[in-house]
Amino acid sequence: MARVIEPTDQMLRDACARMAARFHWADDFETVMRDRVRSRLVRIEAKHPPATGMPPARALREPACRPLQPPKGGPPLFDHKRAASGERDDD
Repeated sequence: MARVIEPTDQMLRDACARMAARFHWADDFETVMRDRVRSRLVRIEAKHPPATGMPPARALREPACRPLQPPKGGPPLFDHKRAASGERDDD
């Protein structure tokens, strides 16, 4: 069974300060800890602090190239109507 590490008061205060800076909380530590939702978020942050030296996650960008599109003009690569009628190219 995994051991549960209970965060210390200093860990909770540090986590609260990080989250207050990130989410622009104007309340002090005691007010945040009385709030049921925010205190839970602070406890989770204290148990799982961010890795130091790791850059923050970046937003996903669009791919550099477009997805492959069938060429314009000419016969289609696959004839769906012919395949649906049961014709085969095994001749």
